[in-house]
Amino acid sequence: MLVVEDGAPAHTSCLTKSAWLKLGITLLIHPSSLPDLNPIELLWLLLKNHVADTPGASNSLKNLWLAAQHTWEEITEEEIQRHTGKMLERVAQVQAAKGWHTRF
Repeated sequence: MLVVEDGAPAHTSCLTKSAWLKLGITLLIHPSSLPDLNPIELLWLLLKNHVADTPGASNSLKNLWLAAQHTWEEITEEEIQRHTGKMLERVAQVQAAKGWHTRF
């Protein structure tokens, strides 16, 4: 199995590296400055922000889970489209910038 990772601290811990080694996973490292073109990341950010704004969500794991479930159910198709509908534009900008920074 090949895993692409960006050198984030969670990916470089001794525990993580040890687990990957035991599982026979090969790492393909890319610079952390590369733009994230995964549309789900935009939705995770939306979910994270909504949950963070939910009073009491951080009081317990149960409250956090309930807040996340409620927030996910409340996200509309229009919101999803607003966050993912510009992917072709994002890819074009990244290509024009030859993989470097864009406004995204």
